[in-house]
Amino acid sequence: MVLIVPKKHFRSDMKYLCRTCKKECDDIPTHMMKVHKFSKSIIDSQLKSNPNTFKNAFEVL
Repeated sequence: MVLIVPKKHFRSDMKYLCRTCKKECDDIPTHMMKVHKFSKSIIDSQLKSNPNTFKNAFEVL
């Protein structure tokens, strides 16, 4: 199970694997912006409406 939380509550000691590009990251919102070119406003609005927006896209390592 993967729990996606807003960056202000994000634990930086956790590692995640993106199922789309198979890259490791420790900050999901930053990964989505830099690698997948999502805008910050889109990510913020998606996480605000549904905190588990990216739940199926990442797995905990």
